[in-house]
Amino acid sequence: MEPIRCESIGPGLLKNVDLASLWDEIALTDTEAVVVEALRLASGNRVERAAVIGEDIRGFRGNHGITASLVGRRVVVKLTDWANPVPLKSLGDGAARMFGVALALANCRDGFLLIDEAENGIHYSLQSKFWGMVLRTAEKHNTQVLATTHSKDCIDGFADAALANPNVDANFVRIGRRNGKLRAVDYSIEELETVAEQNFEVR
Repeated sequence: MEPIRCESIGPGLLKNVDLASLWDEIALTDTEAVVVEALRLASGNRVERAAVIGEDIRGFRGNHGITASLVGRRVVVKLTDWANPVPLKSLGDGAARMFGVALALANCRDGFLLIDEAENGIHYSLQSKFWGMVLRTAEKHNTQVLATTHSKDCIDGFADAALANPNVDANFVRIGRRNGKLRAVDYSIEELETVAEQNFEVR
């Protein structure tokens, strides 16, 4: 039996070594287009394609004679209005975050993706597009995504994207404390939209 693939993304940006490793798994496949499309959400249609360049540098001797490993590989992006490729992170945290999430999604087909503080690095105006990308890719790849957030903008964006993609099974659960015990409150997407319209607090 094949092991179930699971990827997790913390609140920070993925390191170059992690991005490079995830890219290697999908390079020159149809899934590569999904990842590049995620970049376009954050940077517009200026993005043509992406690649990983550089080499692993092994056997570096650090302080106190300890052998360490430096990884020189990094993601670069070709833009329509720029002659030479630019580093991914020069496009900003939003682009790097979307790229990392899309890469992780592409690498856990038929598995699970965990995203902690999903709103981090994503501008509030891009939340709906971000969640639309996540929901559509998850549905296409049969991936279950579990995400946490404290951001109302993130919740509103999630609700908008879920309503725009009714074929995707999306759910929102608020976890709080009552009488000293954890309590989960389950909202349908329609209920979540009503809550958002009336500006109730669900975080």
